[in-house]
Amino acid sequence: MIPITFLGTGDYLASERYWNAFVIDRRLLVEPSPTALPHLRHCGLSAADLDVVVLSHFHPDHCFGWPFLLLELVRTAPRQPLFVVGPPGVERFFADLMTLSGTANLVEAARARLDLRFVETDGAWQTAGSLRFRAVEVDHVPHLACFGFLFEVGGRTIGYSGDCKPCPGLDVLADQSEVLVLECNGPHPPPAVHMDVDDVVELRRRFPAVRLVLTHLGAGVSVTGVPDCVLAEDFQTLDL
Repeated sequence: MIPITFLGTGDYLASERYWNAFVIDRRLLVEPSPTALPHLRHCGLSAADLDVVVLSHFHPDHCFGWPFLLLELVRTAPRQPLFVVGPPGVERFFADLMTLSGTANLVEAARARLDLRFVETDGAWQTAGSLRFRAVEVDHVPHLACFGFLFEVGGRTIGYSGDCKPCPGLDVLADQSEVLVLECNGPHPPPAVHMDVDDVVELRRRFPAVRLVLTHLGAGVSVTGVPDCVLAEDFQTLDL
């Protein structure tokens, strides 16, 4: 079993839950959300133990925690490789984010104190340290490249949808995952850019073998009666 600790399970508005982020096997942080650092501490996890940080796309609810996380890493992490996986341009994006946040000096400190290695997704199976992964482009918003992922961890394949609506990329993830961490924002005004419960039900019908764990949840989302499908909760660890 692989532990997955949810640092937050909410959508962009974070109206009922904190912003979506989770840690797989205590070492792989998926989405450096604005509240990722304090919630690592709350859950008894250390940023210094992280081997890989993964970013699915450049929306702020997924990545605006990076300056705080980087400062914690500079303070506490041993000098060992930390891999940062993200869309093409991720290193430049994070450097710009540091400048905009008034913490550009941290970039130089990080270069001196850390062994940061940025890995841009290319759609093939790739490695980041000991992690083998594949990024799969999904449909979310038309102006931004957005990705879901397949992670090989402990002999299992764990999928993550990122932010998306029903699309061919999501089908690839569902078909190849044993467990799929899936966004379900719930009802939202058109045009559709997220999953809702009806979409989850249809995905379950077409891919009955994959276990679904829902995150990035909007208000009032319920999957009562959907087989082998659970709602993750903030600060919850699931052994999957």
